[in-house]
Amino acid sequence: MAESVSASLVQEKTAVVKEIKPRKRALLPLGKIFSLFSALLVFIGVYKSINLLSLMGYFLLLALFFNAVFASRRLRNVAVKRYFPDQLYAGVPSVYQIEVYNVENKIIPPWYLLDASSDRGKGWAIPSLGAYVRYYLQSRILPLHRGYLELAKLELRGSYPFGLVQKRVWAEQKEKVLVLPKLGLSRPGSLESFIAKLSTLDDNGNISSFHPLAQEEFHGLRVYRPGDSPRAIHWRTSARRGELMVREFEDFPGDDLLLVLDLGIGNNIELESFISFAATVVHDYCRVRGNRLVVVLVAEEVVVFDARADYAFGVKVLQHLAVANACASVFEYRNACIKAANLLENITLPPATLALRRNNGTDLFEPLKDRLVPSLDAKTAREKGFYEPPSLAEEA
Repeated sequence: MAESVSASLVQEKTAVVKEIKPRKRALLPLGKIFSLFSALLVFIGVYKSINLLSLMGYFLLLALFFNAVFASRRLRNVAVKRYFPDQLYAGVPSVYQIEVYNVENKIIPPWYLLDASSDRGKGWAIPSLGAYVRYYLQSRILPLHRGYLELAKLELRGSYPFGLVQKRVWAEQKEKVLVLPKLGLSRPGSLESFIAKLSTLDDNGNISSFHPLAQEEFHGLRVYRPGDSPRAIHWRTSARRGELMVREFEDFPGDDLLLVLDLGIGNNIELESFISFAATVVHDYCRVRGNRLVVVLVAEEVVVFDARADYAFGVKVLQHLAVANACASVFEYRNACIKAANLLENITLPPATLALRRNNGTDLFEPLKDRLVPSLDAKTAREKGFYEPPSLAEEA
């Protein structure tokens, strides 16, 4: 017996189940007919004084009562839980799994499982569940908005043993998942090229006026060393001196980036469009691993992220964007700018900077004004061919 129990503990299956439409009423169609027939027998038996008919009617009503009592008794031994293998993005259908587990050493008769959070609105007919057996069901969900999504409790319905009465049991825990912002479509490499131009040096070694902050990061020329980037070679000086000379920076511009995400003032549809734009930029930039990325989120809650760009770092930033709110007033916005400037004072910043803003026409960013060159909004990025918003990207 112990061996069979231990063997069943590791038994896992993928259920092959039949889709069914949910029934909300406790009394099933067969149960209605059954109850009417029982009542009719009792009525005729009492009215005509036929004891056998009355006894049969009472017996059928007793079976109906027995079904109602035991319909969901063993369902309380079933543990159900959702698993999301991938991150959820607003507007993107996602597949997830539902684990069904019998926690007791008793067989659970056939029953139904319904998930109101699924985009198809259907349930599953589950076969008999053996002791300590797991089933894995697959479903889909279509989240529409960013932020925390509270999922409906999984519903278990049983009608054992006669299929006359259906009783419902709900999963104990409420489940909540984080939905990341909608992503648009960006042209591969276009934004990186745009950022690289921000700190380009011309052939004379002069700093481009397009990115005034790069002047502060340039220290001079030195002899080429193995491992230096060929892009840093100053060819005119190298030809004059007869050896390779490279431009020396505290951090080589164009590789590392300071990205300011300015959510502005007020929560509205414009904010949602901007967050989609900002999320797309962060997501695409983090596809290239290894470059240092400092992200400053100027919002109701000011946050600074500083790490090497990779998938995990991008998801971390998008998780904060998913729940971010813009400042409610000009006063709150100015305080957020001051706080962001104070946080940046203690960080060695990358030489290349890009500020993403809801509206380039506002002049409320004074505490960080020196870090606002250049700035980019979704409209300009679309005009330059860098970005397509989610609606247009889906149509394409």
